[in-house]
Amino acid sequence: MRRATVAAIAGAGVLSMMAGLATSACDPATRDRPALRTPASGGLSVRHLPRARPLPRVLYGVTADDVTSPAELVAGARHLPDRPTTRIYFDVSEPPGHYAAAVRRLHPVSYLMGELLDSSDEKRISVAAYRQRVQAYLDAFGNEVDLWEIGNEVNGNWTGHYPTVAKKLIDAYREVKGVRKRTALTLYYNAGCGDGAAELSPLTFSRRYVPPAVRNGLTYVFLSYYGEDCHGLRPTVRTWQDFFRKLHALYPHALVGFGEIGLSDPVTRHTSAAARSLISYYYGLRIRLPYYAGGYFWWYYAEDCLPYSSKEPLWPTLQAGFRAEAASLR
Repeated sequence: MRRATVAAIAGAGVLSMMAGLATSACDPATRDRPALRTPASGGLSVRHLPRARPLPRVLYGVTADDVTSPAELVAGARHLPDRPTTRIYFDVSEPPGHYAAAVRRLHPVSYLMGELLDSSDEKRISVAAYRQRVQAYLDAFGNEVDLWEIGNEVNGNWTGHYPTVAKKLIDAYREVKGVRKRTALTLYYNAGCGDGAAELSPLTFSRRYVPPAVRNGLTYVFLSYYGEDCHGLRPTVRTWQDFFRKLHALYPHALVGFGEIGLSDPVTRHTSAAARSLISYYYGLRIRLPYYAGGYFWWYYAEDCLPYSSKEPLWPTLQAGFRAEAASLR
């Protein structure tokens, strides 16, 4: 989630590690089955991991940035019209054990997406420490988390030096693919509102900093969009559809969608109408592309919609949003 804008960052340079990745396209039928992860990178053998459960064609997403009430998250999942995909924000300062109860209890009622590093945390962790963090979370939740977000809003100019950001996402991609798990990358949509020449667009960042082997191997590529940070602009369905076509041209084997929408703060009575409008608009988008998977993943789901029995009017708005998504993507 974008929480702050920082000084402009350099956009040049070529990562030497990119050369070590194969550049040939992955077969869509086998792209989730690379070589085994080596003992040097954690020792988790894929022989001990069960086959990943199937994900639905359409993702009905919510984001849990707070897991202190697992019972509320479980109850909410059970009362949504479709089984959600709950995206859990793994705080950079927390160990895997902090999330164990939430992951264990949510797994039977929700698909799970693990956000390994939020963009607001990018500058708080080194490349080496992030690699260790990814290994630790895979070791802890490799059997439960269905989809791993290896990078979040990576082209945002607040995330730090672009080559360093790229090293992190490439390392994370290698680790997750090494245990044959699904990968997702989230880019920050900034058309018409980028913070200067130093902030690359999603497409330019992808061309410069995401090597072909990663672009060809990702399972999902998402966009994050906060209209508040973009002069209140609300792109049309046609604009979104055209952009997703361009994105898919760079990531030809990935499904695309939205990885994050919302407001910059939890909803108040003054912002409730804006929140309802955003949920209704985005979850109901009629994007007619065979590789479009929805998502949306409202950021402040835990604060705005739970407990479900007492959160009027956001809870019924989210329920209606799920129904609209189902109808629009049939």
